[in-house]
Amino acid sequence: MTLSGGVVVSSTRREEVSARIRRALLTGELRPGQRIKEVPLAEALGVSRPTLRESLQQLVHEGALVQVPYKGIHVAQPTAEELRDVAEVRMTLETMAALRLARDPHGPAMDGVREALASHLAAIESGDDLQAHVTHIALHRAIWDLADSPTLRKIWPLVGSQIHVALSVDQAVRHDPERDAALHRRLVRVIEEGDEATIAAEVEEHIRRSVDEVLRRLA
Repeated sequence: MTLSGGVVVSSTRREEVSARIRRALLTGELRPGQRIKEVPLAEALGVSRPTLRESLQQLVHEGALVQVPYKGIHVAQPTAEELRDVAEVRMTLETMAALRLARDPHGPAMDGVREALASHLAAIESGDDLQAHVTHIALHRAIWDLADSPTLRKIWPLVGSQIHVALSVDQAVRHDPERDAALHRRLVRVIEEGDEATIAAEVEEHIRRSVDEVLRRLA
């Protein structure tokens, strides 16, 4: 097993290994359902097996990988039903978050969302697919975190891991950075404008269109 980029030389080896595996998931070097073989992967990355295992367990916790007793670790392979279920949960909770943010479109919370959007757009412009994915997750997390809801913050770690997997599949099967940028600019603009019906419709369209396109491409 090999991954592009050569051996890992960073001082933060576990984080670098995790980042390298995330990139491989996004580029298709590691495919849904593929088994992770520790020995060749550790050799390819130039790290010890304990370091690799720490990174793998982190990715299992995030939901990008799954660990099956007696069968080892595999790349997550969400079913169509699981992707739709995540989308339904997201639509309800992200609409709630967006409506809360819209109450104060010029306040510090929306400033934080705009900063997250700017970071995402900069990552897209840079051409770094991994950073674009990371900032994509961060933008949606900012919408949840800055909505002034302790409940949404508590729920995010559970739902966020599933969102991470869904967006990883989305990125792997549909690479369209210009469309990505346009969709997220519009989402933030609609929240700023504050019309409740338009916000609810935009959040639903944003999430439902994404999952529908993924399912069509995976079919």
